Amino acid sequence: MPSPQSLPDHATICAAYPALNDHCYLDTSSMGLMAESTVQAANEEHECLMHEGSARLFQWMFGGNADVARTVAANISGTEQGTALVQSFTVGLAQLAPLLKHRPQVLLIGHDYPTLHAPFALPGFQRIVVPPEADGTISLDTVREAMERERPQLVAISEVQWLTGFRIDLHALAALCRAFGAWSLVDITQSWCVVPLDVQAAGIDIVGASGYKWPLAGFGNGFLHLSEAVRAELKERNGVDPIAMLNAGHRDPVALTRLQNALERVAAIGPQRIADHVNALWTYAIARFDAAGIPVLHGRDPAQRAGILLVQGDEAHVKRLEEYRVKVAFRGKGIRVGIHFYNNEADIDRLVEVWER
Repeated sequence: MPSPQSLPDHATICAAYPALNDHCYLDTSSMGLMAESTVQAANEEHECLMHEGSARLFQWMFGGNADVARTVAANISGTEQGTALVQSFTVGLAQLAPLLKHRPQVLLIGHDYPTLHAPFALPGFQRIVVPPEADGTISLDTVREAMERERPQLVAISEVQWLTGFRIDLHALAALCRAFGAWSLVDITQSWCVVPLDVQAAGIDIVGASGYKWPLAGFGNGFLHLSEAVRAELKERNGVDPIAMLNAGHRDPVALTRLQNALERVAAIGPQRIADHVNALWTYAIARFDAAGIPVLHGRDPAQRAGILLVQGDEAHVKRLEEYRVKVAFRGKGIRVGIHFYNNEADIDRLVEVWER
């Protein structure tokens, strides 16, 4: 069976992640591994804060925060003016939701990530929940029918579904929302840094993510990006600049240092190279699973997948794999396998080898 085209400097890339010495790690969809240099950068920032105190804080207030926001904006081809740094997508959306109440009817997808649904349970919102298809995919035709019937003013959805790995077509979704005058609000936590994004070209109105999964930046960092039209309408309706509101208060410099370091690594490797590597490895994985008789439940269509593949199995399979230091996760109706740029065909071979024991 031919091996996928790997990143040419893959061994050097992998050497930055000490956890790979002990585990076959296929669970980035739960939490990404941090590189040793990312942790070192965070420790150095801790030292600066310890010795410099407020002087270091002011450096972040009058420059450091903006530097990280520029890095995030560049990563998604967004604008610095539209980018807010938040503790997590969940926290950021909870802050933003009260400003969205003039668009009370919100279309959501059944079984989408719970914290994407939660803010719209607040008084003043009316939730319209569209179930996924029986095979776990999301039909834009079904979404269109619901929009024609219910006329929502917001459509909130994850680009990649956490239970199945299904990836929505963001360009088609944004076009559909524009046709009905609705805003698109997309959580890219399960796709950020494994699927390249040009948020302005896609036409997404509001996008955000947490950094602890595919960016490999640990906890306490994330972002929201609002289009110029969204910012203008929210400011007119609420009398406040939404980006200034989201950026109010102090961010954790250590968490932002991790995010900056991690995104610089992604930029150095190349977002498209990462996507190509992961997609080639998925093709290899599916072929290996098929040959081993491991049923693939979701992830065969390259246009509808990112870093997550779902295979048939139960918690007993997961525990047995963990005994051999192969890390995956049981989610929904199967075993969720998460592949990132630090994985290679040997990881897939190891998973299949242990599975067959």
